[in-house]
Amino acid sequence: MISLILTILYLAKDTVHRWFTRISSPIARVLVVYFLTLSALAALGSYVITLNLVRHELITRGADTVVASISSQNNDRSVFIPSYEDIGRALDAESYVFRMLGLVSLSNGQSVQVYSFDFSRIRQMAPLLAPGGGPTLLQTEDNQVLPPGPGDVVIDKVRVPVMVRNLPQNHVLHRIVRSGALVVNQEQLPEQMKARKNNLTTLLIRVRSLDSSESILRVERYIEMLKRYEKAYGSIVSAGSILSRMDDVLSKQVQCRVAFCLGISAIVGILLTALAGMEYRQNEYIYTLMKSFGIHPLLLVGSFIVENMVIVAASFAAAIGTFMYFQDMIVTQILRLGNYSLTFNDILPEIYLISYTLLGCVFVSSIPISVAAHREIGRVLK
Repeated sequence: MISLILTILYLAKDTVHRWFTRISSPIARVLVVYFLTLSALAALGSYVITLNLVRHELITRGADTVVASISSQNNDRSVFIPSYEDIGRALDAESYVFRMLGLVSLSNGQSVQVYSFDFSRIRQMAPLLAPGGGPTLLQTEDNQVLPPGPGDVVIDKVRVPVMVRNLPQNHVLHRIVRSGALVVNQEQLPEQMKARKNNLTTLLIRVRSLDSSESILRVERYIEMLKRYEKAYGSIVSAGSILSRMDDVLSKQVQCRVAFCLGISAIVGILLTALAGMEYRQNEYIYTLMKSFGIHPLLLVGSFIVENMVIVAASFAAAIGTFMYFQDMIVTQILRLGNYSLTFNDILPEIYLISYTLLGCVFVSSIPISVAAHREIGRVLK
């Protein structure tokens, strides 16, 4: 055990001695790994930023929401829609269900659609409704049909008081409330509306996490299954096809990212292999003497692996720190991607990808040393 410790200490001392006597060797490895890693982070970071910007833009435009208009073949009943909890468990999504009742007139002469919702969803709708859950006219801030506050609508020539409210920003109901919509609890429908029969149901489902097109396609399949089960017909509006095409483009970009990292790893691997082989040959006589005294060749190979691992890890960490500290300048001035900042979690998959390739370089560079370390002692000392 003592001899093993002494051997490790000697190899460590020899490594440090080589660094100071031939300082160009560790400096060359540090600079190559540092600048190649920094370049890789800048390139892959631009990919992550572009992906996040596209995803944010798609979500802003409602790509995470599926809107289905479903009608029953039987005019006497509406389509059965699973509860909020059932849809949430099945699709990991939030849902809204409305039944269209036609048009009503406002005091200013404009007309808006009337939607009713089931009483079982009153808790979900409560934050949007008037106090007491009465009829509420929902509108967007950009397209207000009436001033927020108490108002009234005309239903079959009868004025009905309503509460006018603006929808919160980025709310899912922006998909149907573009120019105002009157929302009424089905249990509190005015008598004028109860006489109307309309079995057209509008179902909005927004996924909580838009990871890929599969998140939307799964919702579409769920609605199609519901339509078959209810023997209903209708239309589905979603961005599933656009997201599918975007997934195809992203899959090709993933291949480009991997190829880019492999190219960097090839450069680093060649450098590490050449320098490690050169340094081993310069000290091969001493290492062979150590083997003749019973030192296992794996210790010699391991010392070079640890040496390269320390240099690569330090350079890699320095490159990550530089990129995160100067990313604002890199992103806005060099990459011209606007005022956008990456968090460490955003760039973490790219860090893993680069670190795996660099780790492979370290072990590949040890192959020539492993071959040389296992040469016969007599062929070296003759």
